[in-house]
Amino acid sequence: MDKKILGVVIVVVLAIGAYFALKPADMATEATSAAATDTAAAATKAAEDAAAAATKAAEDAAAATAKAAEEAAAAATKAAEDAAAAATTAATDTAAAATAAATDTAAAATAAAADTAAAATDTAAAASDAMAALTPATFDAVKVAALIDASPLDAATKTTLKASVTAAAANPALLDGALAAVKTALGL
Repeated sequence: MDKKILGVVIVVVLAIGAYFALKPADMATEATSAAATDTAAAATKAAEDAAAAATKAAEDAAAATAKAAEEAAAAATKAAEDAAAAATTAATDTAAAATAAATDTAAAATAAAADTAAAATDTAAAASDAMAALTPATFDAVKVAALIDASPLDAATKTTLKASVTAAAANPALLDGALAAVKTALGL
């Protein structure tokens, strides 16, 4: 999903650059204000879409293994870095023909992409921590209970699973069975 957003941002930036390159010089000043407004709206929409996609990716990452969450964070970071580099290059190429307002808009889009990447990385790291609590080597009863509480399971199932986790914390022989039950109930 992040690659689609990156593709949309690149297409929008390239379309704006082509628009100003092909537009007659006497109409460039009038179009700059409209393009800056459109670019700001597109950048805001792209940032919102990226934030929504990052949130969705983080929720999906909680259902995957810890390694998959780390790979997703790396991919999201790479995509954001590529988007920032592409936006910076496009902004630099367009800056000669655009006014200061267009330059400010491109800088804002780059900052929003970097903020979104940071948020995605933080969310994926939290998902990785939650998954680590579900392994015998790094078991943390408090984190597992919090993970169960945050799940969409019904109250009776949550109570049963948390009781199993509490018992496993007191008796390590029950740990594998309790973790398996939690993973199964959470669909992991």
